[in-house]
Order: sequence, then C-alpha cells, then structure tokens
Amino acid sequence: MDGIFISYRRDDSAGYAGRLYDRLAGHFGAGRVFMDVEGIEPGTDFVDAIENAVASCRVLIVLIGDEWLSTTDANGRRRLDDPHDFIRLETRAALARDIRVVPVLLDRAPMPAYEALPEDLRPLVRRQAVELNHKQWDATSGELIRTLEKILGANDAPTPAPSADPEPAAPPPIIPAPPAATPTSPAKHWGRWGALAALIVAAVGAWLWLNRGTPHPPATPASAPPAAEAPARNAPAAEAPPPVAHLVAEHKEARFDAIALGKTATLELKLRNTGQAPAALKSTLTDNAHGSFRIIVDTCGDSLRAGGSCSYTVAFSPAQAGNYLAALHVSQLEGEPLQWQLSGEAEAPPAPTPSAPVAVPTPAPAPAPQPPPAPAAPRILSLDARAESDGATICYRVENSTQLRLTPRPGDLPSTARNCIKVPLSAPATLTLTATGPGGSTRQKVLATPTPPPPAPVVSAHPQPGETWIYRTRGKWPTSPARTLQFTTDRVDGNTVYENMSVLAPKPARAVLRRSPGTQATLVDWGDIGWEFSPWMGAFDPPTNSGRWRSISTPKLEGRWGDWNTVAKVDGRERVRVPAGSFDTVRIEVWSTRLATGGSAMRDIEPTTVHFDVWYAPEAKRYVKMVRTTKAASNAEIEEDIFELVEIRAR
Repeated sequence: MDGIFISYRRDDSAGYAGRLYDRLAGHFGAGRVFMDVEGIEPGTDFVDAIENAVASCRVLIVLIGDEWLSTTDANGRRRLDDPHDFIRLETRAALARDIRVVPVLLDRAPMPAYEALPEDLRPLVRRQAVELNHKQWDATSGELIRTLEKILGANDAPTPAPSADPEPAAPPPIIPAPPAATPTSPAKHWGRWGALAALIVAAVGAWLWLNRGTPHPPATPASAPPAAEAPARNAPAAEAPPPVAHLVAEHKEARFDAIALGKTATLELKLRNTGQAPAALKSTLTDNAHGSFRIIVDTCGDSLRAGGSCSYTVAFSPAQAGNYLAALHVSQLEGEPLQWQLSGEAEAPPAPTPSAPVAVPTPAPAPAPQPPPAPAAPRILSLDARAESDGATICYRVENSTQLRLTPRPGDLPSTARNCIKVPLSAPATLTLTATGPGGSTRQKVLATPTPPPPAPVVSAHPQPGETWIYRTRGKWPTSPARTLQFTTDRVDGNTVYENMSVLAPKPARAVLRRSPGTQATLVDWGDIGWEFSPWMGAFDPPTNSGRWRSISTPKLEGRWGDWNTVAKVDGRERVRVPAGSFDTVRIEVWSTRLATGGSAMRDIEPTTVHFDVWYAPEAKRYVKMVRTTKAASNAEIEEDIFELVEIRAR
C-alpha cells in the first residue's frame, strides 16, 4: 500500500505530529496517513504488530526533535537504547524492509551523529533530511509534501477534472497525393486521373471532419471498415470505485493434534486486511459441540484497518473422547465473510489391563479414626549476611512459613521460601529473622557488618604536579573585570614550584608559566592580573604568630612602577568560608610602598601603595582568599581586587 507512516515521540514532538498529520491527510487522503500503531490487544506480539503496520506503508517519516536522541525512561536509561522502544522498532523495521525513511528535523534540531545511534539505526544518518519550522510552516511542510509526491510517484497525483468546454481535437492529417508516374511508365495517362481522384478523396474527408457534428453524417462506403463510435463530448468521467476491505487468512483450516482428556491445546489464526478501507469485524463460533472450542485472545476487535493484521487464539478443551468439528466465522459489514474450519480429537484413556482374580481376604475391622496430624513447624534452613559498602545483603531459606519478619529493619519480608534483601547499615548490627506458620514460629539471629570505607589516601603537604586550584576574582568598580583563574602545578624542584596560570573566563587566554619559592616571602608578577604574595607559604613554611618579613623582593608593577619597599607580618588566625569550603587559616598583612615620581598630573593614577590581606590554609596548600588594595599618590583607591578559592582538583 502507498501509505505514509509518521513515527514520533509523544513527549518530544506530539504537537508537530498532529499538525503534520492534518496537513498530509488533507493532501493525500486520511486513508493513506498513519500516526500510531493502534489496536495492540493483550497477548499480541507487539514487535510483529509494529513491523506489520510499518510494512503496510511505503514511506516512514521520523520526526526528530531536540530530545529525540536523549529521552530517558523511569530508570534513567536512554529510551533509544531499549531494543523494545517503539520508535526504534518502527525505524528499524522500515530500514530492514527497504521502506523509504525520511528524517524530518523539527525547529533546527540537529541530525543524530552516527556513533550516537544504536547499530541497527545507524543507516538513518545516510538518509537526506527535511526540516520543519513552525514559523515557516506552510513553506517547510509544502517542501515535505513535494518530497513525498516524488517518492510515491506520478500515480499518486490527483487526476485533473475534465474541462467544461474542451478544445476541439486537432484536424485529421492531410493524406498526400501519390507521386505521379514517370514518363516511361505505362500508366502515364492514368496517373493524372489518379492524382485528381486523390485530391477529391482528401477534400471529401476534410468536409466530413469539419461537419462531424451534423445529425446525419454520410454513410461509410461499403469497402471501408466500420469506424468505432466516438464517446459523447460532455459525458462525465467514470468515477473510481470506492475503497473496500479485503480479508485474507493464512490458513483456511485449524487442525488440533490429538490430546488427552483434561488437557488444552491452542492455535493462533492470523488475519490480514489487504484492501484499501478498514473492515468492521464480528467473530462467532458455530457448530461447537459441548463448547469444546473457545476464543481466548482476540487482537482484532471490532475493526481492522487497511493493511493491518490481527489474530484469534482458539483453545481446544474436549469434554470426552472423540472427534470434534466447529467453525470460526468472521463477518464484515461489506464484503464476503471469512471462515476457518476447526477440528480436533480427544483420546480416550487406555483401558485397564485385566488381571487374574485374586482371593479377597476378609476385611479387617476399620481402625478407629485418628485425629488430623499437627501442622509442621516452620524452620529456618539458612541465614547468611554478606558485607556491602553501605550495608549488608541478607540471604535466607525457610520452609513451612507463611510470614517472615527481619528486625530491627526492614520489618516484614515477602513470604517466599528463599530470598536475598539489601539492608542499609552504617555500623555492625545484629538482625533477627522470625518465621511464623500454622505450626508455630521460630527465630534466628545473624551479625551483619558493612564493608569499612577505604583508608584515606596520604596527602603530601607540598604541592604535587598536576594539582589545580581555581579562583574567582572581582573588583571594586562596576567596570572592574571579573575573572576565573586556574593555577596548575607543573613540577616541584626542591622548594621551588613551577606553575601555570590561565584565564578561563570571561575570555580564555594562553597559560603563563612562573616559578616561586615555597620557603621565602616574595611577590609574583602575573602580568594582566597583577601581583600575588608568596602563594605557597602555607604549604612549605606555615607562618607562626611571630612571623615578620622585611625587604621582600618586589618586581615592577605593570612593568613600569618600581622602587618598592615591601614588609609583611602575621595578623592572627581565622576561620574563613569561601566557595571551595570552610578553612582554618593564618592571616598575613602585606604593605608595599614607594615614592611618587609622576608629579601633580599623575597624583590620581600613579600607584604608590599596595596593601594585601592574605589568608593561608595549610590543608589547601595555597592561600584561600586574598584582598589586594591599590592606592594612588593622592591616597585615592585605584582598585580593590578580591581572590577567592572555588575548587581544588587533585592529580
């Protein structure tokens, strides 16, 4: 059937699918456009149902939205990785049957990458895609319709209606006169009369053509064969017959193998609608002696769509030995009914083998009635505990029990003969299993111990190659730059640390390599981001309350302002919270000063004082916070920069 099947996800493109269905149904007809695999009844193999539905069409449209590839199920697994996912089944069936598959990308959704698809869907990326856009719906859906018309071929184009006033047909061709005889021909004189006769015949034929509408045309010469009667000019074109349903059964008979009494056998009878219209169905069993045949699964229901398939599962349960016959009739409102002949055989049980007569002893007196035996007591056959990372797995095996309970947690358990359950624990605990039944109850204890956590790795107090610290900086003014900086240890040579600094945001920049001593107070110049005071002091030489430093080596600021005098001292201990966490720190205060050299014109822009407040955390190996204030010769603040640790990444 030259149909069009629309494959879509309801939580990704349901709105587009409904709108596209209306557009295609209005152009190609509702009987040729399908959106869903409907009528899958309980007990039906839904894989066969989907493959049959897709096989009945000539084109499969796959609507691909932003979440077509990434949608997950309730367990967090990507739905496209599920072999039973409807979208995957529909697309795989079309690709396997060489049905034309047209990917349709919704609102600029990207085409899925080859490696992101399951192996059976990877041929999809080689199909030319079409785009649909709700802002340009008429244009993009029209382009899709033109693509489908090319695929379905010229036979799918609507037949043009006949014109009310058709143009007259072209006049009959003029019959040329036969060539004149040559001078040496014996028919020299007859050739002139023959040419004249040909001209007369041509003139008469032309007059008959021009007067073909007269009520009494001239009679046809006896020597000419009768001409076929031309159709009337205004006769209406013959209407196409309406579409009808046509039911086809795979087999006309259903013969059950011989079975023993008390047994049941089943057969599946498959039905297919190969017509162009849906079939309204009604199924009945006739001539069913003793009700031995019955329909236990009906996937057909009241109707079967065009090109669809369904089945009836019939059970044979004989009541007595013998042969059985019945018929399953499937009738429709229009068209011939369909019938299956049902037959089965029930075998009689074998006759008992006659035995030699034996002497019947005198019956002993009946024993006195005994009280019914007491129900068996429940038993716990095994009870084990297996350590897990966050608890223990308890496995048990019991008998004669109708109720199980594990205390202090989780309480009631499924009353199965054997089972294993996971019990969350943070410390060793004694668990008690109680089994209860009609014969009483019993209990047994087991010690459950969770697996201890692995020992914490030994962390060096000094920085190690590959360790990374990420800081976020901000300034005092609205125009001050806000940056994200990354410092990564390249190598450590004794007490000297080589590290790379790179700007991550707002605009990434190439890394800069610097070295600095870990045991000596110094200022490190990073260029655009300015100075940093002894970043490794907390790792190599944690300062004490009496720490003081003078004549600290200080580079030029911005490569221009030099001759600095820098001193530093410990200013106490504090608990500091930054985005990377809360740390115990030692606070150091640093002053760098110089004399102004720029004159009065530079009083407000020439830096003469840089003040640092730095908080060192030995567990972070680096400072976790730094506030740097730069003042001009006029004592006005040029800038105040705040550095805060955001993240520490181990090797």
